Amino acid sequence: MRGEADIILVSAPGERSVLTVDPKRAQEEALAICGDKIAAVGATSKVMELKGPRTQVIELGGRTAMPGFIDAHVHFLLYGVNHLGINLKAPNVKSISDIKRLVKERAAALGSGKWVKGWGYNHTELAEGRHPTRFDLDEVSPDNPVILTRTCGHIAVANGKALELAGIDDSVVDPPGGRFGRSGARLDGVLYEAAQDRVLKAGAYTLEEYAEGLKVADRDFLEWGITSVHDEGLAGPLGMRALVEGARSGALHVRVYASVGRFIGDTSGDHYLETGLVTGFGDDRLRIGSYKIMVDGSSSGPTSATREPYASDPEDFGILYYSQNELDALVGKAHSKGFQVTAHCIGDRAIEMMLNSFAKALGTPPKLDCRHRIEHCAICPPDLVSRVKDLGVIPVAQPIFFYEFGGGYISNYGRERVGYMFPMKSFIERGIPVAMSSDSPVTTFNPFMNIYEAATRKTKDGQVCGESERVNVMEALCAYTVGGAHAAFEEQKKGSLEAGKVADVIVLSGDIVRMPIEEVKDMRVDLTISGGEIVYAKV
Repeated sequence: MRGEADIILVSAPGERSVLTVDPKRAQEEALAICGDKIAAVGATSKVMELKGPRTQVIELGGRTAMPGFIDAHVHFLLYGVNHLGINLKAPNVKSISDIKRLVKERAAALGSGKWVKGWGYNHTELAEGRHPTRFDLDEVSPDNPVILTRTCGHIAVANGKALELAGIDDSVVDPPGGRFGRSGARLDGVLYEAAQDRVLKAGAYTLEEYAEGLKVADRDFLEWGITSVHDEGLAGPLGMRALVEGARSGALHVRVYASVGRFIGDTSGDHYLETGLVTGFGDDRLRIGSYKIMVDGSSSGPTSATREPYASDPEDFGILYYSQNELDALVGKAHSKGFQVTAHCIGDRAIEMMLNSFAKALGTPPKLDCRHRIEHCAICPPDLVSRVKDLGVIPVAQPIFFYEFGGGYISNYGRERVGYMFPMKSFIERGIPVAMSSDSPVTTFNPFMNIYEAATRKTKDGQVCGESERVNVMEALCAYTVGGAHAAFEEQKKGSLEAGKVADVIVLSGDIVRMPIEEVKDMRVDLTISGGEIVYAKV
């Protein structure tokens, strides 16, 4: 080993606190970083040979060093810009009256005509047990356009001014993959799935707002040890430009694998299919990811497309965006252009359709190592798990959903189906390379809460959503690191602590492998290193 290390992380004597997440090495004593790469991992005596007069030595003292988390499905930019609006997940938002008060205050602060935006309400937890409507919002904000998005991102409510600016009136026809809520012959302002598109475009964020949101997201994710994300938000040209400018300027420290394609009725991302810019284009800070398609709705709305009717409504099978033939054509075109293809699929009907499309596409070039994905892959019974395995598809799961939404899952889908939602154990036992993620801002991006949920599958009121699909902490950690790297063709660069890989390293506040599972959710990050640079240190 040659050269002088910039940083050395070293365990306490007799301990092995460097969790490599490399099955060949498991836990080691020390790690050295030179420049932006890991220079050595191994025994303290050997690693300390790289110590020089400028080397910063960090003693772990019972804490765990591990690879930075890779959140394989998150809406990174959306998380950031949401902080510019009203936080409807706040503890003081318990009713539609609370929402109206906050909208009125924000409208007054912004001035007449300015857009009022908010994110995160859950109608099932509001005192009234319903969505707010345009009529509610018009009472407190007649002159400001308002759009408030439900926590799932698949349902929103707009006031009369926002509908007017979007060119929507009571005569509007429901779009494919969407539905306008109505009260008799009038629109009530509730927008389901693709019906949001025109209002979202009318109130689109500016480049400056995206840049400000990017700073917020970068800061917050690094604080929780998330050094890479797969941004599935499909923010459009301005969002992509904000990412590019952030990467060029050095303002972006989190590594971003940015999907393109179709999102909630918006088809503007299709232009990527004609540019020659495909999956993998870019550098170690920002790369183009998969081509993404929305197939069905949300798990908690609920608007996911299921093979059997909802337990809560025998007439409801959810919402589909495409027919099988339409989906086949979309998948086939993106596959033929050389993209990794993925899709938002929650319900078993949607998953089955996407697997049908993959099977058809995989019969045409290119054939090798496509690593096509299914985002969520939520209601996935054994027959579909087998097809996922046979087709080499990568599922990207969010066990964190069980905490916030699990009670609704049990009500809407029944316990049998909930038992094989996000079936992490089945994926792992079948050798399927599953990746873990949060889907933030749909719910919290806290990785330790997500690991806890993968291991317990508990709702906030203590119900268990399928005990047989629980995994252990190490299995969850692997899915959150090497699993995410593999899902982006980056396993040779990151995801585990090995010499030559990028120095994305975090130091946890304790020993995550040995502590009781109930303590895992309270874990914190003391230090985050991205590309050899300390970008967060707990004060």
